[in-house]
Amino acid sequence: MKTFALLFCATLAGLAFPHHATAEDSGARVSFLEKDDATIEIRIGDDVLGIFNHGPTWKKPFLYPLNAANGTNVLRGIIPTKDQEGSSKAGSDHFHHKGVWASVDSVNDEKLNFWSEGERIRNDSVETTTAANGSGILVSHNTWLQGETPLLKETTTITFYPSRLITYRIELSAIDRDVTVFDTKEGFFAVRLAHTMRETEGGHIINADGATGEKDAWGRQSPWVDYYGDVGGATLGVTLMDHPGNFRKSRYHVRSYGLFAISPFGPETYSRGEEAASPVTIKPDGAPLKLTYGLYVHAGDTQAGNVKEAYEKFLQVTE
Repeated sequence: MKTFALLFCATLAGLAFPHHATAEDSGARVSFLEKDDATIEIRIGDDVLGIFNHGPTWKKPFLYPLNAANGTNVLRGIIPTKDQEGSSKAGSDHFHHKGVWASVDSVNDEKLNFWSEGERIRNDSVETTTAANGSGILVSHNTWLQGETPLLKETTTITFYPSRLITYRIELSAIDRDVTVFDTKEGFFAVRLAHTMRETEGGHIINADGATGEKDAWGRQSPWVDYYGDVGGATLGVTLMDHPGNFRKSRYHVRSYGLFAISPFGPETYSRGEEAASPVTIKPDGAPLKLTYGLYVHAGDTQAGNVKEAYEKFLQVTE
């Protein structure tokens, strides 16, 4: 694994959230351990935050598991294969819901489906480094393939903070032809939550405007959506965050059965036809498509987890 140097602004703020002790308070730092050619362990001090899976046996790179500060995985406990796929009630549905990932369907006129792994996102290389503020940076270089034909180059920079705030900066560049993403709800930056955290099991969904539940939060624009519930006897939560610098506001594909995603690609679908479809085309001779999202793992409900403060930190560190 290669290590590279990144320049960071000297004024980059620390992530010591108010109201409760954080990993920063104890001086914990993010580090990486290459377990083998296919997995990289992310640690905060001595604790495992998660594992980045990028080997050739997978059809896309993804983060799994993802642990809260008490060591509990906030993602569903299994990754079923396609042959093992079962019901959403059992939590064994949608084999392609793998941890934390980025993909989308309805690509080009052929409606290529990277979301359901009809096509492959190949990892080409991974680089890691650490920063003076205690964060760790993982850069994943990927290629989106139609069969064996490369369509897109992806560079995703994932920054892990000791507070368990994670930022994703995703850059997609067309290689030698136009690549269009049509209107779809199936995307883009996504997480599949723990079985017991789900709304169907008593979990809670709330957005920055106070809308609650799948019914009111699905398809809506919001700076953030928080999803929390019981996992192993503790209340734990995951927040997804949109960035105001993205080319358009994203909407949330947040479901009661545990899928939790954010995407800019489906204005017609998410608005149930109130807005017009607006396909996005990436041109090889044009600017790459850049998207920035945040993910935050916390203990307690939205208030106890200091989600509003975490969002403000997300904005600070992604300026």
